[in-house]
Amino acid sequence: MSQSTTVTTFEVGAMSAVVGAGIGYALAPRKYNLEQLLTIKPDVFEKSLPQQNMVKATDAQKIARDAIVKAREAISEAAAKNAAEEKLIEFLKSPDLDDYYRTIKESLPKARAQSAIIVGLLAGAVGTIARMIYNQKHS
Repeated sequence: MSQSTTVTTFEVGAMSAVVGAGIGYALAPRKYNLEQLLTIKPDVFEKSLPQQNMVKATDAQKIARDAIVKAREAISEAAAKNAAEEKLIEFLKSPDLDDYYRTIKESLPKARAQSAIIVGLLAGAVGTIARMIYNQKHS
């Protein structure tokens, strides 16, 4: 007697998504650090610290966001002169900017949750597509 168990495409996709979410969560940083905030792409920065969320923020958090935005602009301008690395190092050593980062750190979304969702969705899609291809080849 032979026993066989079938696994549906949905089950493969769901398990791939769960495994991918676990991997994404485990490999992602807890929150963006100051260096990442200063160097991430503008659209990612805006998603991390949206201007519209600053309406509910304290005055200290608003000042901190503005200081970080100005530092990002200065690094961008320095990049045009091939001096971005030096400017970044200067800002990372700045105690004022470090204080601003600590003030705004709680407003940052958890990078782990974002990574888990993205990697989970991608893994689920890849698992589902791979199972569909496998089913077509063996039908």
